[in-house]
Amino acid sequence: MVDENKNADFRELTRRLYDVISAPCDQRDWDAVRPLFHPRATMVRTGLDDSGQPFALVMSHDEYIANATELLKGVSFSETELRQEVTVFGNVARLASVYRFSYQGETSNYSGQGVNFFNLLNEGDGWKIINIVWDNERPGVSLQDARLL
Repeated sequence: MVDENKNADFRELTRRLYDVISAPCDQRDWDAVRPLFHPRATMVRTGLDDSGQPFALVMSHDEYIANATELLKGVSFSETELRQEVTVFGNVARLASVYRFSYQGETSNYSGQGVNFFNLLNEGDGWKIINIVWDNERPGVSLQDARLL
C-alpha cells in the first residue's frame, strides 16, 4: 500500500497564507485561509521585547487575526517564501518555511527574514494547521547559522 501522505506538497498552503498576509493595506481576506486551520489551532509569535527579554505570544487563530489586523493597520507588509522543508510521518507533518518580509509603515520601514514552523495533522479530511510558531532574524539569531537557508 502506498502512503499518499508521504509526498504531501504544502507549497500551495504556504502560498495561500503568504498571499493573505501580503495583501494590500487593510484588505486581508482572513476567511480565505480559515479552512486551512484546525478549529483549535494556535499561533505563537516569538522574539525579544524592548528590554531584550525573550517573549512568546500564544494566540488562537481568531486572536492572531485581531492582533495582526491591529499591528498592520495602514501598513504595507509582505512575506515571500524562500524555501520549505517538510517531514511527514503518518498523520502528522512538520514544515519549516523560510521567508523574507518587508514592512513599510508611516514612521518605519524595514525588511528581514524569518522562519515559520508549522505542525499539521490529517484527521481524514486533509491537512490542517494545528500550530504555527515563528521568529525573525536579529543580531545573534541567523538563518545561516541554523542551516535553514
